[in-house]
Amino acid sequence: MFKCLCLFMLLFGSTCQAQEHIISKGVSWLNSIIPETTKIEFNKLRIKFDGCRHREYELSFVHPVNQRLSFEGGMSYANGRLEWGINNQKISLKRYALLPRYSLSREMSFSAGVILQSAPEFRTSQGLELALPKSKIFKISSRFKGVRDDHQLDIALSSHHWEATGEFGTLFNRDMIDNQVNVNYSAFF
Repeated sequence: MFKCLCLFMLLFGSTCQAQEHIISKGVSWLNSIIPETTKIEFNKLRIKFDGCRHREYELSFVHPVNQRLSFEGGMSYANGRLEWGINNQKISLKRYALLPRYSLSREMSFSAGVILQSAPEFRTSQGLELALPKSKIFKISSRFKGVRDDHQLDIALSSHHWEATGEFGTLFNRDMIDNQVNVNYSAFF
């Protein structure tokens, strides 16, 4: 498992700036060398309209250890660009997640873990670069089967903590924390 995780991180870390077909070929290769029970997915999201472009690439995995325990995690890279005449902004960030999941039964499972987020890189056309804080998200979630087999209900508690960096150090030295409760019902078609 450790070797697969290292290959997984190498693949994503070295190609997040590369063209998408290279990433897709890398994910196919990685799927061919890992155990059949491990699932790896590559997702890309895009939003584009006049003056705005946002891309996000996510590589996620699920590795079952036994009937009840599995490791879920992933890495994502997002970048965005806003262009309003002479005012341009660019932002990018990386996220790494590891959320082990324990199944109590076929209908219910629990997960607890951490999501690490890099300090977003923010630049403007005026030469302004902000040193934004990096953060950690501690998350506990429960997943229940929905009305049908292809439905599920997720209830999550999360606590988002920011670490002070740069000019925002005094603001984030006060231990800025965002606690949330999220409820999500998903139906897959």
